[in-house]
Amino acid sequence: MKNIVLVITSAIIGVLTLAIVMTVGGREVRSMEINSNLPAAVEQTVANLAESKYTIADRNEYLADFMEDLTAGLDTDSDIKVEITNVDLERKMMGVKVTETFDHPNGRQGSVTCERTVILDPSEGAEDSEYKVRFYINGHLYKACMVMAGETVNEPVKPDGISGWQDESGYLADFSQPVTQDLIYYAY
Repeated sequence: MKNIVLVITSAIIGVLTLAIVMTVGGREVRSMEINSNLPAAVEQTVANLAESKYTIADRNEYLADFMEDLTAGLDTDSDIKVEITNVDLERKMMGVKVTETFDHPNGRQGSVTCERTVILDPSEGAEDSEYKVRFYINGHLYKACMVMAGETVNEPVKPDGISGWQDESGYLADFSQPVTQDLIYYAY
């Protein structure tokens, strides 16, 4: 009888410890996820809007499209809230605050927040020695990064069902070659 009580008590303590570790670890993973993905998603959103030959004159339309594109670019299974905290059209800058709300394994709700300042016209003051490298899966942006000229880009982790990456012409990606221009890769 004594052994049964000891085993049951140990099992309960083990389950509680596991739940605590999963809750704390889950929050840290979410925080790292949003802090690492937000800059790339913001850059991609600004680039997409710049390619659309947007004028910043219609502030409300620009902000609405910015928030829609940014939310789509943040690949997560959680609820995302995007807030524009400050807009300075004279300096062409905007503050963005993203809050991600998620469920912990114990059923409680948690959230993480990240704030960034966005330069609305990336072409001003941009150096030609930095290039954008984008990776798309089924027409949706998977990852984006900036790479200095002459450096190589690391191949992103391939989700299940993805064999590799190819460029716009269908050539296989060679990640050992230095980057000399903006690049777009598609999953196959």
